[in-house]
Amino acid sequence: MSILKYIQSLFSTDLYIQVWGDRLKISAIGSNKVYDEEPLMALKDDKKGRPIVVQIGNKVRNLSSIESDCIVNPFKHPRLLVHDFLVAEKIVMHGVKELHGVKWLAPSPRIIFQPMEKLEGGVTGIEERLYRELCIGAGAREVLLYYGAALSIYNLDYDKFKREHS
Repeated sequence: MSILKYIQSLFSTDLYIQVWGDRLKISAIGSNKVYDEEPLMALKDDKKGRPIVVQIGNKVRNLSSIESDCIVNPFKHPRLLVHDFLVAEKIVMHGVKELHGVKWLAPSPRIIFQPMEKLEGGVTGIEERLYRELCIGAGAREVLLYYGAALSIYNLDYDKFKREHS
């Protein structure tokens, strides 16, 4: 592990991320800190026609049509859980930063990632890579994928979970 990743890990909490088509829930393992919002991103074109982020999360619903050109939910698709990787990555990154509350240093958490829907027929290797890359892009230093019943955040131990599910 690099020195920067090590320093970032000192300011990071292990996280449990659950994703539905209309909900992103990020829980700090071992505490009651939770980021639980609708995965929305409002975009508006700048003077050169490039999209800029106006707002992320539940606050997007309060924007007027003048304040944004489009609203994107990267997890809302009839076949896949993630259909817009870049927007999904930015929304997860935003949730991780909001939960950690550290502004001057990007967090580098260990993450347990659980898709909560679109699991019929199993998960493909491409989807597994997508979920892993989504978390790494959001700053994770380690990612565990989990498919099953929702986990209890209060008695969850990352290291024990890793031993039991590896």
